Amino acid sequence: MTRTSPIIPLKPARPAAARPTPKLEPDAMANAGRMIVWLKMYWLTILFLGSLLGLGLAYLAWTMLPSKFESYAKFRVAQSPFSVSNNRDPNRSRTDFTTYLKTTSQSIKNEFVLNKALSMEIDGYRISNLATLKDQKQPLQFLDDELNVTFSEGSELITLTMKGHNPDDLRRILNAVQAAFMEEVIEKELKRQQAHLQVLNTILVEAQRTLNERTQKLADPLVMPAVGLEAKSPAALPGSLMPAVAKVQDGPPDWVKKQIAMNRVSRALALQEQVNELPQMIESQKARIAMLKRQLETPVPVAPPPVVTAAPQASGPPPEAIAAAVERDPDVRRLDAEEQQLRREANLERARYAIPNAPSIVAKMERANEKASEAAQLRAEKTALFSQAKPTAAPTPIMTPTQQQPTIHPKQNEYDSAILRLGELEGQQASAKQRLIAALDEVAKLPPEADPIKPVEHRKVKEDEKKGLDPDTSRLEVEDSIFRGLVSNAAALKLDLSSPKRVDIWQPASTPMQKDTRKQLLGSLLAGLLGFAIVGFGVFGYESSVKKVCGLADVKVTTSTQIVGVVPWQTHVALDPVRRGEIHDSINKLRAYVTQSWLPTGANLVTITSAVADEGKSFTAFSLANSLAEAGYKTLLIDFDLRSPQLHALAKIDNSRGICELLRGESDFQHTIQTLPNGLQLLPSGTWSEEVRRVSGSGRLEQLLACLKQPYDCVILHGHPLLTAAESIEVARRSDVVVLCTLYRETSLPYLKKATDRLASMELPYTGIVYLGATPQEALC
Repeated sequence: MTRTSPIIPLKPARPAAARPTPKLEPDAMANAGRMIVWLKMYWLTILFLGSLLGLGLAYLAWTMLPSKFESYAKFRVAQSPFSVSNNRDPNRSRTDFTTYLKTTSQSIKNEFVLNKALSMEIDGYRISNLATLKDQKQPLQFLDDELNVTFSEGSELITLTMKGHNPDDLRRILNAVQAAFMEEVIEKELKRQQAHLQVLNTILVEAQRTLNERTQKLADPLVMPAVGLEAKSPAALPGSLMPAVAKVQDGPPDWVKKQIAMNRVSRALALQEQVNELPQMIESQKARIAMLKRQLETPVPVAPPPVVTAAPQASGPPPEAIAAAVERDPDVRRLDAEEQQLRREANLERARYAIPNAPSIVAKMERANEKASEAAQLRAEKTALFSQAKPTAAPTPIMTPTQQQPTIHPKQNEYDSAILRLGELEGQQASAKQRLIAALDEVAKLPPEADPIKPVEHRKVKEDEKKGLDPDTSRLEVEDSIFRGLVSNAAALKLDLSSPKRVDIWQPASTPMQKDTRKQLLGSLLAGLLGFAIVGFGVFGYESSVKKVCGLADVKVTTSTQIVGVVPWQTHVALDPVRRGEIHDSINKLRAYVTQSWLPTGANLVTITSAVADEGKSFTAFSLANSLAEAGYKTLLIDFDLRSPQLHALAKIDNSRGICELLRGESDFQHTIQTLPNGLQLLPSGTWSEEVRRVSGSGRLEQLLACLKQPYDCVILHGHPLLTAAESIEVARRSDVVVLCTLYRETSLPYLKKATDRLASMELPYTGIVYLGATPQEALC
C-alpha cells in the first residue's frame, strides 16, 4: 500500500563539528568484561586443547622428575670425651665440641673415606659394582655430590642422607660410608693411642730394670727387696718403685720438711694480712651498729612509743649462734678444707700405687693430722672468745598495763645480727693475733738450710753431702718420681682406651618404604596447569591482536558515531522463533528512527555498508527495506555490492539484469526493477564487468541515483564494504545517510575506527551505526 501524503523535502542540515575520537583502548572494566566474554566463547577450546597439552606436559614432567627413595643414617658425637681417668678438662672439651663436630662432619666426605667405602663389600655386594654407582663415570664425585652430611647446633647427632632410585643400593652405600669412616678415622686414632701405649710400656720396662739394679745396691739387708721387678709385661708392674733406703730416717723426709716450712711461711703471711684487715672491718661494723642504735631509738610511727629502760640484756649470744659463727669462720673453713684435700690425695695415692707406707703418703697424712689439730684448737679459741663478748646495751621496751605486747622495732633483728657479727670479728682478730705470734715463732725456729725462699735445687747436693747421704740416693728419688708419673700416664691411657668411643654409629642406614613423590607430583601438577595456561594465554593473545567486537560497550568506546540500531541477530539464532521476534522488533525500532530522524529532512537515500565483508550489511539492508515497505513507505532496495551480491538470494529472484546493465545502458528501469510480494521493489546487481567499474565513479552514477530517488519515499542502497572497494566511497559521497554495520565477534575494532574516521572526513549529512549480534539486554537500548 502506497503512502498518500507526500514527503516535503528539506534542505539537509550540515553536521556538527566532529567530536574528538576517544582512545582505542577501553578502560579496565571493559578489559575485564572482554576477558570474561573470551572465556565464555573459548572455554571448550581451552578445556580441550589445555587438557591435551597439560597431559603431555604432566607426563613429560613425571618422566623428567622421577621420584627418589631417601635413606638416612646417623652418627652420635659425645659432647665431651668419655674418660674414666681424671686427666682431662671437661669444660675445655665442651668448648671445643662445635669445632670437633664440624671437623667430624667434613671428615665423613673425605676422599680416603669414600675410596674405602667404594672398595668395601656390604651384604655380599661390592659397593663400586652397585647399579647406582656402576653407570657413573666418576663414582667418587657422584658420592661427594649426592651424599649430604648435616648437623644442627646443640645436637650430638650427625645425619647422612642420600636419594636414589634403588633403596637397597642406598642402604648399602650409607652403611659402607659409616663403616669406612669408623675404620679410617676412629679406629686409626685408637691404633695410634695403642702404639703410644706400647712405646710407653717399653720405656717403663727399661726404667724398671734400671731402678731395680740401683735399688739392689742401696737396699737395707733387713728390708726385703721389691719382688717382681724382673717382670717383662707392663701389666705386672707395681704401682710404685720407691726403693727402701739404707736406713729408716726419723720423721718425714727432707723434701717433706721443706714443704712444711714453705707452708708455715705462707700461713704466717696470710695471718699478717688478716690482722691488718680486721681492724677496718671492726670499725665499719661499729659504725653500722651505732647507726642501727639511732634508728632503734626513733619511735615507730604506727604505735605509741613504749616505755624504755636502759637495762642491758642479761645474757650473751646463745650457744647455737656461737657454734654457727665458729663454723662460718673463714680460718676454720680453710683448715677443714686443707685437711680434707690432704686426706683425699693420700687415699688416692695409696690406692693407685698399692704402697700404704710410702714416704709421700705418710707425709700427707701427718700434715692432715696437723690441720685437724689446728682446726680443733681454733674452734675452742673462737668459742671462748664469742662467749666472753658482751653486746652493747640496746633499749628494751617495757610493757605498760594498756599494752598486751611490746612493740618490736623493724630494725631489731638487724641490730642483733650486727652485734653478733661484731663479736665474730673481734674474736677473729684476737685469734689471728695469737696464731700470728705462734706462726712467727715456728718460722723463727726453722733452720737456715730449710729456708723456703731460696731454690732447693741449688743446695740439694750440698745438703746431701752435709747429711752424709749418697748422691745416688737423691737421684734415685728423682727418677722414682718420674717413673711414678709415667706409670700414672700409662694407667690413664689404658683407661681411655677402655672407655667408649667419642664417635659411634647411632643408627645404621634405613631402608625407605615409600618414594619421595612430592616433588614429582608437584612438578606434574604445575606442568598440567601450565598447559591450560598456555592455551588460555594463546586465546587471549589472539583476541588481543585481532580485537574483535565483544559487546555494545566496545562500539561506544571505539567510535563517537551515533548508534542508531541494536539488533540481536546472529546466524545460529535466526531460526529460533523467539529470537526472530526480538530481531523483528529491533528492525522496527531502526525503521522508526529512520522515518522520524532522516526522512522528514529529505534524506531518503540511505546507504548500508560495513568496514569489511560479512558483517551483516546484507541482512540489515534487506530487513530495513522490508520493514519500510510493510509500514506503507514506497521503498526501493538497490544491491550495489556489485562484486559479491547477496540480496537476490535473500529475495529469491533472478539476477540476470540489474544496476550493472543500467550503468552500461543495456537495459531500462522497467526490465530491471522487480517487485516483491510485500510491495518492496528490488533492483538487483546484475552482471559485473570492468566497464561498470569505470562508470561507477562518473556522473552517470549520480544521474542514475537522482532518477531513482524521485518516485520513492526511501531508497535503501546495499553498498560495497567501505574499506575494501573504491566504489563504496563514490556511493557514500552521493548518499544522504550512511549506516555502518558492525557484527558481534566479526568486526575488528581497528577497522571500525578506520571506517568511522573515513566517514567523518567525508562530512556527510547523517551517519549512524547498527550493531548486530547484541544480547537481549543490549537490544533494549
